[in-house]
Amino acid sequence: MRRPFVLVLALCTLMPGSRFALAQELNAEEFDAAGIEHFENRIRPVLVESCYACHSSAAGTTEGELSLDNRAGVARGGSSGPVIVPGDPAASRLMRAIEYHDAALQMPPDGKLSDEVITAFREWIARGAPDPRDGEAAEVSTIADRAAEHWAFQKPVRPEVAEDPTGWSAKNFDRLIAARLQSKDLTPTDEASREVLIRRLYFDLVGLAPTMEEIEAFKSDSDPVAYEKLVDRLLSSPQFGERWARHWLDLARYSDTKGYVFTEDRNYPNAYKYRDWVITAINDDMPVDAFIKYQLAADRMVTEDADKHHLAAQGFVTLGRRFINNPHDIAADRIDVVFRGLMGLTVACARCHDHKYDPVSDEDYYAAYGILQSSREEQDETNPPRLVDKDAPENVQVFIRGSEHNRGDVVERGFPTFFTSFAPKVTQGSGRLELAEAIVHPDNPLTARVYVNRVWGHLLGEQLVGTPSDFGLRCEAPLQQDVLDLLAIEFAENGWSLKWLVRELVTSSTYRQSSTTTAEQLAADPENALWGRMNRRRLDFESLRDRLLASAGKLDTQVGGASQNIAGEDGGTRRTLYAHIDRQNLPNLFRTFDFASPDEHVAERPQTLVPQQALFLMNSPMVAEIAGSLVGSLASADTDTRVTELYRKILGRAPTPRELELARQFVSRGEAEKLAGDEWNFGYGGLVEGTVQFSPLPMFTENRWQSTSFPADDAMGYVSLTATGGHPGRSREHASIRRWTAPSAGQLIVEGLADRPESQGDGIEAMLVSSRRGVLESWVVEHGQLPTNARVGDVEPGEHIDFVVSCRENDGFDSYNWQATITLTTATERRVWHTTQGFRGPTGEPMQLWAQFAQALLMSNEFLYVD
Repeated sequence: MRRPFVLVLALCTLMPGSRFALAQELNAEEFDAAGIEHFENRIRPVLVESCYACHSSAAGTTEGELSLDNRAGVARGGSSGPVIVPGDPAASRLMRAIEYHDAALQMPPDGKLSDEVITAFREWIARGAPDPRDGEAAEVSTIADRAAEHWAFQKPVRPEVAEDPTGWSAKNFDRLIAARLQSKDLTPTDEASREVLIRRLYFDLVGLAPTMEEIEAFKSDSDPVAYEKLVDRLLSSPQFGERWARHWLDLARYSDTKGYVFTEDRNYPNAYKYRDWVITAINDDMPVDAFIKYQLAADRMVTEDADKHHLAAQGFVTLGRRFINNPHDIAADRIDVVFRGLMGLTVACARCHDHKYDPVSDEDYYAAYGILQSSREEQDETNPPRLVDKDAPENVQVFIRGSEHNRGDVVERGFPTFFTSFAPKVTQGSGRLELAEAIVHPDNPLTARVYVNRVWGHLLGEQLVGTPSDFGLRCEAPLQQDVLDLLAIEFAENGWSLKWLVRELVTSSTYRQSSTTTAEQLAADPENALWGRMNRRRLDFESLRDRLLASAGKLDTQVGGASQNIAGEDGGTRRTLYAHIDRQNLPNLFRTFDFASPDEHVAERPQTLVPQQALFLMNSPMVAEIAGSLVGSLASADTDTRVTELYRKILGRAPTPRELELARQFVSRGEAEKLAGDEWNFGYGGLVEGTVQFSPLPMFTENRWQSTSFPADDAMGYVSLTATGGHPGRSREHASIRRWTAPSAGQLIVEGLADRPESQGDGIEAMLVSSRRGVLESWVVEHGQLPTNARVGDVEPGEHIDFVVSCRENDGFDSYNWQATITLTTATERRVWHTTQGFRGPTGEPMQLWAQFAQALLMSNEFLYVD
C-alpha cells in the first residue's frame, strides 16, 4: 500500500524518551561549556555562511522543510526526517550529506566543505550536538499544506460576472477583462480593421493567408454576422484540422524516426497515421476528453471493426525518442508526455526522489511506471506502434534514487496519490484506461484548465498561465484566473469541444482588438497582462513556408498522407505539417525558425529573431524559385501591372501610390552583374599517373558538399567536404578533393594540420598535388594530428593545388579535419588564403531584378507577421 503524500516528520522526533525528544528538552546550560564553545566557534559560523541561505525560516527559505535557525529546528529535521542523531555521527543524515558519500544528497550543493569543517561537525554530533539556541521550531509550510491550498489543485469555480456598462463585451469572459481594465482606469483598444481580422482568422484557424479576392469580399460584406459566418466556414474547413494538429504534435513530440538506435531501422512504421488521426479527430470535433482517452487506451476502447482506425491514436505515447532502447528512459519520457502534456504536472521529476516542489512522491512515479510496464508494444501493417495490456500486469518496485539496481518497496499501479479522490482504482489490465479516465474526470482540476490555457495562447499570442506545462506549486495564480476558470467550466459544459472553444475566443471582443495601442496604455500595461490589446505575432515556421508556396500557387492542399522531405534542394510542395521529422538529424532549417524539438514534449516554442532567418529568405533556392515563378507569369505585363499583381499575390492587397513609385525606381536600376568566381572548388576523384581526375561534388546541403544521396550506395560512400575537413569515399578513385587555383604567378607556401580523431580504422592518406608537377607531398594519418607543411615554390597562373584525401584499405571511421593556410608571394604583393574561410556553397546566377523585387516583398514584415 502506498503512503499518502503527506510529508510527516519521523516518529522518533515525537516519541517521549527518544534521543531526539531528549535533545529538544535539554536547556542550553545542561550542555558542557566546551561543547557550547565548540558550537559557537566551529559550527554556527558554517551554518550562517553555508546553510541559512536555503534552510532558515528567518531568511524566508526552508528547502526540504528543514529550518536550522535553532536547536528545536535542527532536532525536528525536515521532510525526510531528522538530520542528526545526537551522539552518533555515522547515523546522521547531515554527515552523509556534507561528506558527499551519496551522489543524490550533497550539501552544500555548490561545493564540499573542507575536511577540517567536516571533522568539526562530526565531533559536534558525537558530543550530543550541543546548541545554545533556544526557542520553538519555526512553523514550516509543507508541500502537502501548500498543495491543499494551491489554486490549480482546486476545481474551477464559476466567477461572478458583472455587466459591462460600456457595451464593449461580447462574451462573459470579455466582461471580466473589461472590469479589470476599468479597475486600472484603462480601456480596451479599438477593434481591428476587417482586413486585419480576416488575416488573423485565416492564420489562426487554418494556418494560411486569405487571397486578395477573399479579403475584398469580406471587407465589402454588409451582413451583420459576416464575421461569425467566416469563423464557421474556417472551422468547417479541412485545413482547420491540419493547423491545430500541428499544435498538438508539438506536445506529443511527434517524429517519423526513433533517434539513435544502433543498427536497427530508425524509422517508425506508419508514424504518419497518427498525424492523420489527429487531423481527422480535430476536423470531426471529437470531444477532447475522448481525444485524450483514445491516445492512452484505444486498445481498451475499440470493440468494433469500424472503430479500428482509432488504434493509430496511441502514437501519442509510442512515437517518442527511444534512448538507445533504454526501457527506463522510454518510460520516463512517456510519463512526462502524459502528465506534463495533459495535466501540466511534472510527475517525471519524481523518478529519483520525491518531487522537490509538488505533491508527487517517487512512489507515485513508479505507480505510473507500473501502468506502462504492464503494457507491451505491438506493431501491425497499418498503424504506428501501439500499446496493449500484458496478460499478467506488473506492479513494480521503487528504483531508489532512480537506480534499477537498488530497488525498494513494490507500489500498486495507479494515479498520483494527492489526486486519487477522483481517480478510479486499477482493478484489471494495465491501468491505462483508468489513467485516461482520471485525467479527464470531471473532478480533475487541471486538465480542462491546461487545455484551455494552451488554446488561448495559440489564438492570443500569450497564455493566461505563463508555464503552460507546469501548473504545480511554483505556478502562481494568473492575474486573469477568473477568465481561465470560467472558460474551463464552459468548455467542459460544451462537450469538451475544441471548435466551440475556438469559436468562443475568436468571436470575443478581446480577440478582435487591434494590436496597435497608445503610448499611455503601453506604459500602464507593457506586458499586456490585462489584455487591453491584441498581441502582435510573427508567422510560425509552418505558416511562413506554406504562405511562400501558396503565394506562387505551388502549395499542395491534399489532406493527410505520408511524410515528405522538405529540407532538400527541391523542398516539395506539401504543407509543412507533412514534413518528414528526423529527431536525430533535424535539419537546421527547422531549428532556424523555432520548430518544436521532437526529442521531448514542448510546452511552447521559442520565439527568436536571428540573422539566419533573414539569410534563409535571401539565399534559399526555394525562395528564389518562388520569386522567379511569381514574376514569370507576368513577363508580358507593363511595370505598374506587374507591381500591382505581385502585391496582390504576395501581400493580398494593392500597392499604395508611394509603394508603386518606389517599385518603379527599383526595377529601373538595371540587372545585376554576374558574381566573379574565386580560387576554390570542391569535388572528388583519384590520381592517374600523378594527375588528379577531378569531378565537382554535385550537392551542397547542411553546409556540406556531398554526393546526391548521402551516404551513396556505390563507391562514393560518404565522400564529402566541410569547412574544416570531410570524409573520403570507399575507394582511392573517390577521394575528397579541395582545389585551389593560383590567380597569378609567385612563390607558394602551404602550412597545415591534418587530424583524424578516430582511433578505429586504418587511417587516411593526405596528399598535396600540383596540376603541373604532380604529387608534392603526402602523409599517412592513422590517428591524431600531423603537420602538413610544404614549401611549394614557383606556381603559374591557373595552376591547381589539390588537397586530396583518400581512404587506405577501407573508409571506416575516416572523418578528418584538414585546415591549411596558403601564402602566395608575388613581386608586388603577398596574399593569404585559409581553407576554412574559402569554403562556400555554390555560386549561383544573380537573381533577375523583378525576382529581387518579389523576394523583397516575401521578406517584408507585412508578409512575415500575422498583424
